Amino acid sequence: MADAAQQSGTNATQFVIPDEVANKFPDLVKLIKETESMTDAERNYWFQILPIMTEDQVVKLRGILMKEREQLAKLDNEYEKELKRINDKHAIEWKEFQTKKAREERKAQESVAAVEDQKAQEDILAKLNNA
Repeated sequence: MADAAQQSGTNATQFVIPDEVANKFPDLVKLIKETESMTDAERNYWFQILPIMTEDQVVKLRGILMKEREQLAKLDNEYEKELKRINDKHAIEWKEFQTKKAREERKAQESVAAVEDQKAQEDILAKLNNA
């Protein structure tokens, strides 16, 4: 049985995966590489022990790794939904804040314009009275 060294993901860790394992259990090799619950040493252990495991043990290992992946996907999905809900809530609050700020600025500008109009009217009346 020839061994094939295969790289894992982005961390470039080398795993020694027997050809028999790579050919017979490609789905399991992928699950083992992607699991978050194993160290690299544990991954290598599973790659080496797979050829001598019983079919029942292989089925159980596959089931455990699939369940883990499903649970993590479910948690990720719930996290994304909660994050979106929070972001939407803050987006609404931010929009309300911007609207309130714009309203206050417009009100301040209108007040300044009203004071300027009043002053202009008083200046015109003063000129008419002095003429």
